[in-house]
Formats: sequence, structure tokens, C-alpha cells
Amino acid sequence: MEKRIAIIGAIKDEIAGIKNQMQITDTLRWQSGNASVGEWQGVPIVLVRSGMGCDSAKLALAEIAGKYDLECVISIGYAGALDPALQVGELVVADQVVYDVTSKTYSLDEELIGAMPEAHRGTLLTVGEVVATPPEKKALREKYSAVAVDMETSALAEEAEARHLPFASVRAITDTANQELIDCSHLVAEDGDVSKFKAGWHILTHPGDLKGMIELGQHAKIATANLTAFLRKRMSSRK
Repeated sequence: MEKRIAIIGAIKDEIAGIKNQMQITDTLRWQSGNASVGEWQGVPIVLVRSGMGCDSAKLALAEIAGKYDLECVISIGYAGALDPALQVGELVVADQVVYDVTSKTYSLDEELIGAMPEAHRGTLLTVGEVVATPPEKKALREKYSAVAVDMETSALAEEAEARHLPFASVRAITDTANQELIDCSHLVAEDGDVSKFKAGWHILTHPGDLKGMIELGQHAKIATANLTAFLRKRMSSRK
């Protein structure tokens, strides 16, 4: 069986840039996620939309690891900055991942990390809920010395470790440490896309959030483009 690189994002927008450029030969679906199997930049990959949160991420990796021969796992997606120096669209390659609930730390594969182009490096923190306010971000920065925060990577690191798979994480910043973030997680439908109905209802009931939602959408587009370009270079170097 041909070995494949697993690239896993939580929501549709995070992996959209890669999926649009893939040659897809097969698909796989389960209750909370799906996978596209094929080639990207001449490299065999499994591109996964896991769904949000640690439970969905762990289930997604278990699903594909049971069906495909994986060479390594790369977690990608959006992150909030905890380091005030990080700006929207900048990329973070994690040196290690810490899970906020247990404070457990996971080491990442040095060889896999080292093969990636230059980006910001540091500790990535995984939490169970959206970190929305600058004071919350500052407190987490001081407690964990982390540079950015997400909601899935520690679960993927744990599952990859249990399966003896090399693991790395690359995240693009969508909100800075000093930026108030609107929690839009409840607007994401089960298929990983933003529900237009839920978004419309939220705007009707919270009109003051409209500007922030538009801004977050713009930031997400920048982040997706930068993630895709970053990983495209990495895939091209493997051929």
C-alpha cells in the first residue's frame, strides 16, 4: 500500500486551498468529518476535514489511520496569537504542544519540523473553548509561554504518538493577541462549512458583531492562502 501524508484541518476553509489544487481519486466520510485521497504537488496525501475540537480531531485521525498507510501527520489550520509580536496571516510551526486541560506536553517530530521552510517557532497551546479576549490571551501566554492557541492539535499529537506516526503542526494567525475575537464556532455546520442560516440569524440578533465577522472572514482568507503556499513549497521539495 502506498504511503501517504495526512494533512488535517478542522474546518472546510482551512483546507480549501489545498483541496482546490488536488487530484482527488477517492473520498471517505464519517459522522463528523471527511477525507479526500489523491495527490497534491505530485505527493500522495490524505486531506482531512476533522470537525472542530479534540474529540473530532482524534476520531478523524483514527478513521484514516485505519484505512491508509500514513507516512506522517501534519496538523494545519487557524490559530489565535498569544505572542503580541505575531500578526494576522503569519505562520507558526510548533516546537511542542501543550493541552490546557491536563497541562500535558507533546513533542513534535524534529526531522519533520526541520524539513519545513522558515516560520515562527514556539509552543502551541490547545484549549477546549475559543479564547476571545486580550486578557484571556495574556493570561495563557504568561501561564504556558505559548505563542499561539488552537482547539485540536494536542489531540492529534496524542493519537499520532500512540500510532508511532511522525507529527508536525503548522498554524496561521487569524486574530492577534490584542484583538477581541468574536466566537463564530457555533456558526459552523456539521460539514465544516459556515452555516449561512446561522450566520444570518446571528447578524440579525447581534448586529454589532457584523464588522468583526467580516474582518475575521478576511483574516481567514489571508491565513488559508499563506498556509497553502507554505505547504505547497514543502510538498514540492519532497518530489
